[in-house]
Amino acid sequence: MDKKSGQEVAKVVSGHKKTKTKALPKTDSRYWLARLFRNSYQNGDETSLTRDWCARIARAGRRETFNLGSPNRDAAARTAQKIYSSLLTDGWEKTLAEFKPKAAKSTHIATVGEFLAEVKATAGFRASTFTVYSQSLRQITAEICDIGDQPALDEDGQPKRDRKKRIVYLSRRDHQSGGRVAWVAKVEAQTLDILTAAALQRWKLAYIEKAGTAPDAVRRATNTAGSLLRSARALFSERALKYVLDTLTLPNPLPFAGLKIPKMTGTRYVSRINTHSLIKTAHVELSGEPFKIFCLGLLCGLRKREIDTLLWRQVDFHSGQICIEATELFQPKSEESFGAVDLDAELLGLMKGWKAKGKGEFVIAPDLKPQQHMSRSNYRCTRHFKALYAWLKGHGISDTKKLHTLRKELGAVLASEQGIFAAQSVLRHAQISTTAAYYADKKKRITAGLGALLANSD
Repeated sequence: MDKKSGQEVAKVVSGHKKTKTKALPKTDSRYWLARLFRNSYQNGDETSLTRDWCARIARAGRRETFNLGSPNRDAAARTAQKIYSSLLTDGWEKTLAEFKPKAAKSTHIATVGEFLAEVKATAGFRASTFTVYSQSLRQITAEICDIGDQPALDEDGQPKRDRKKRIVYLSRRDHQSGGRVAWVAKVEAQTLDILTAAALQRWKLAYIEKAGTAPDAVRRATNTAGSLLRSARALFSERALKYVLDTLTLPNPLPFAGLKIPKMTGTRYVSRINTHSLIKTAHVELSGEPFKIFCLGLLCGLRKREIDTLLWRQVDFHSGQICIEATELFQPKSEESFGAVDLDAELLGLMKGWKAKGKGEFVIAPDLKPQQHMSRSNYRCTRHFKALYAWLKGHGISDTKKLHTLRKELGAVLASEQGIFAAQSVLRHAQISTTAAYYADKKKRITAGLGALLANSD
């Protein structure tokens, strides 16, 4: 005899007669017949059962008990089927409003602030990563709800006014006078159910439209919108929500579910640098810490944070390598960011001289430690970075992230002269596709040589 699981066979009870049927979908009222029950309640010293049948119905990680409003089993099963079908098409909010209005009224959808606090406490994101994600979510929420600068308040909690009776507003970018705090409080008071797919789609299109019609401006705005959406969506990932759902009620469907997020386009690095000339000029014109930063950026491909916190103990003069590793001051971007960076013999010689003259533990002076308690990007060597940026701008590098441009240039040189896998190794990318998509560049001229046939065409 073939064995059948509980999912394959449903025992259907109709009156006093039991029969067996094949597997039934939840959208069939017969599925619910075997799953009905009556709730118990205390009647004096006795425990009694309710007159009407009930059913526990689950969908999208949530389960509710419904009183089906009928003592008739068949009628109750039909109601359970209607409830489940409503969940499929309308979600929890509308279904509860129709079939369990008291529960719908008492359901509290988490606010942005409640949600961020719970994710921060339970997801285990790095502080800097969580800051980027939360800032993205706040920006999108604020722009959907049209939340701008907030009014300054007097002692009675009323908006302050100037001599012309106009409300005085605090800039949302003002961290000193409370403008930022007031803006964040307003944004975080919004409930997550405002982040519907339609609202997010309208925000995305409006954000891109503000850039105008110039193709390059549209491309940049599209990339930025996509980046903001991806960062905010990461807060609703499986990792982020693992413990949040135990304490908070979130919208169903979740924010960003099903939203089409634009892919990054036009990001391939195009070299406009004469690398050899730039290095020779830097050797002559730069000195001190800006020259060290230049060498570590262009010759080693180190990231800004890696340079800023680099310790002399990470430099292995015997093997001629810089070891990118976790220290008490620095956590690599990812597992793939760990590794050793080989040094040219000439740069190794320079670094030995720097080490002999230096006194502190950091490769880049001064010997100050970064503010580890801050979630923002606080750099020890801001003054030296700015000096290098000014020099690079004077030599034709006008990119916003000038130091990262040096890293990209190294990737382009390596990909062209030694191959894409060499570039991936030095830049320490997790995927070869990242190297190919963003950093590879053709530095050498490639032609078929057919132009030589034109020489004798006269």
